[in-house]
Amino acid sequence: MYPQSHFLFSFLIASIFVKFGFFDYKIALFVALIAVFIDLDHFLNFIFRKNDYSLKDAWNAVVVRHFIGRTFIHHWIGFILITVIIVGLFYFNRVWFWVIGLGYYTHMFLDYAKLNILKIRGIEVIKEQGFVMRISKFEILFDIFLLIGILLLVL
Repeated sequence: MYPQSHFLFSFLIASIFVKFGFFDYKIALFVALIAVFIDLDHFLNFIFRKNDYSLKDAWNAVVVRHFIGRTFIHHWIGFILITVIIVGLFYFNRVWFWVIGLGYYTHMFLDYAKLNILKIRGIEVIKEQGFVMRISKFEILFDIFLLIGILLLVL
């Protein structure tokens, strides 16, 4: 999924936690940002493997050329390590427990869950200033529903 989907999904989930009084919208915003920043590992892996510091080249390598850019945090060993860190945060800092925990787990859920049960097909290609997005019609529709859900929760 693209960054906007990670942001919107985690913000929606965090907004539900806001409604139940676990934390405020400022924390919900940090949860959403963490969910997006987790994908910085793609860029770091690209730098390490290609010795190229161009964000545009890294983005297009993943989107257009299907460069495998995931590091350990997107695999089972990272899942276990991050879970240990999150459990530790529960005892030391509840705010960071919520921020890192919800941000990481909502991100991983979107990366691994097969949500397109209606089998919506089709890809939209968007090119802007050298960046290419090949976004599925399902993800566009998913983002619209996430926005509606956020608006219903916030308003």
